[in-house]
Amino acid sequence: MEQQKKLTPHMRHYEEFATGDIRWMPYVMFFNRPDFRSPVVNTDAGGFRMSAGKSGSFSLGGTLPKGDVSVLLGASPAFGFGATSDATTLSSLLSQGPSSATWLNLAAPAFNSAQELLIFLMHRDLLPDIRDIIVFSGLNNLVVAGLPMAASGYGQFFFSGEFFRQLGSSGVDQGGQPGWARGKLVQAARRIGRGGVVEEEKPELADPEERIAIALRNTARDLDRLLELAAPTGARVRYVLQPTASWSGKRLTEQERLLIEENDTERARMWDLFKQILDPAVHSAYAEQVEAACKQRGVPFLDAARALNASPDRDRWLFLDQTHLTDEGNRVVTGLIQDEFGLDR
Repeated sequence: MEQQKKLTPHMRHYEEFATGDIRWMPYVMFFNRPDFRSPVVNTDAGGFRMSAGKSGSFSLGGTLPKGDVSVLLGASPAFGFGATSDATTLSSLLSQGPSSATWLNLAAPAFNSAQELLIFLMHRDLLPDIRDIIVFSGLNNLVVAGLPMAASGYGQFFFSGEFFRQLGSSGVDQGGQPGWARGKLVQAARRIGRGGVVEEEKPELADPEERIAIALRNTARDLDRLLELAAPTGARVRYVLQPTASWSGKRLTEQERLLIEENDTERARMWDLFKQILDPAVHSAYAEQVEAACKQRGVPFLDAARALNASPDRDRWLFLDQTHLTDEGNRVVTGLIQDEFGLDR
């Protein structure tokens, strides 16, 4: 990964962050490495990434700010995977408005919507009064919806292969799910900040329409539960469908082109899992249906890819790969979120 080393040398801190055994957790399956320290990424004793507020560094499992807070839920882009510091993540940038509440980062790489919901449920009692909740998500539901057995039982999740190995199971799990499907998820998870064992078999992915239907069902279900949990707090829930480089329709900068081409070449087997859903036609159909689900529930919605496409900043260096944002990408997307939802700048 020579281009990554040359163009984004800070990524070595994320590789160090991801090194070691998976941190298994009850109910949510896994979570971030706790008490990690580096010049780039830092977590508290609970594994929550630090947010840079106006008066210091804050996190759910560390120091809480005075007064009310806002909460960011999601997977690796919401966590800030790829940001050069804690101060350049979405949660930190959203915290900088003159009258903004501090945004606490409850995100984790490789999470799907069910895990995003559960992490909020399990820590709701630790949160002060909540002003706003933003779910910055959507892609991982499409990823796991493409694998066999995704529509049955509790569906798919990253690290399922390693999970069943820890239980002493091999080959086919108790639900009849083949081992190669689980291994593919482990490989994809390694790229977004997790460890695991890679298996060589290649899965046959579900068709795009089926993936969209499964992902939409899970997204709507978990949004319903989040609204129920948030209602007693008075918090305003908003949903942002995360962008990808392909979905945004942007003209790639030279840095983006080099990094994406390097990933396509050197991590081809992992990105095979994403290629089908990175099609702009899949995005258009999925975004339309997620927006309709949000409208049905009275949840303000932003398609960040569509907003980027219309932004005068669209041709800047915004992406580290197809799915993760640079510092500039985080700044631009933060501005789009603030403008769309009327948040304090």
